[in-house]
Amino acid sequence: MISRSIATHCLLASTCMLVASCSRNDPPDTTDPLPVLFRLPSFALTERSGKVVTLDDLSGVVWVADFVFTTCSGPCPELSLRMASLSSGLKRFAGKAKTVSFSVDPTYDRPAVLLRYADKFQADPNGWWFLTTDDEVVMHELVTGGFLQSLAPSKGGNPIIHSTRFVLVDQAGRVRALYDGMDASSKFAIIRDVARLLDEVNAAP
Repeated sequence: MISRSIATHCLLASTCMLVASCSRNDPPDTTDPLPVLFRLPSFALTERSGKVVTLDDLSGVVWVADFVFTTCSGPCPELSLRMASLSSGLKRFAGKAKTVSFSVDPTYDRPAVLLRYADKFQADPNGWWFLTTDDEVVMHELVTGGFLQSLAPSKGGNPIIHSTRFVLVDQAGRVRALYDGMDASSKFAIIRDVARLLDEVNAAP
């Protein structure tokens, strides 16, 4: 008899394989709706403004998540530059789409730190949120167990290793696609797919 822990691990592994196979950087078949990969769990985190933000606060909005930390000397500055460009591109949707960056180093990245980081990228506080928490375990579990993204905490002087994917979430809190955040062409794929998700809602009876 398979133990519950093994069964859970197998389920997670199979879900991760499905997620990995659904990268949207390649041209899609636009006649079919984007697949529903999985639903995000509820969360309550703190935005750079100090406001508590929950998953319900993003209800009705299409949003794109990424995972960064402010002292990162690896991919984070490039990811944030790409997110800044994407955030600007999403303004065409008149508040129906936004970007959300999750700090994977919440112990250091307190709201004031995230505020300074956001200002470096001229982040619109209405269109681009930066989220943290006072509990690192909560954030790491959200990234790995909620978003199903890779994350290895800092250990023995080694830096945090984390996913560089952009994650597209629909108005109901369901993950619909993932993209290579280091690929400049992702911006155009994401904007295309955001429009498709908004059209889904407009076409609903």
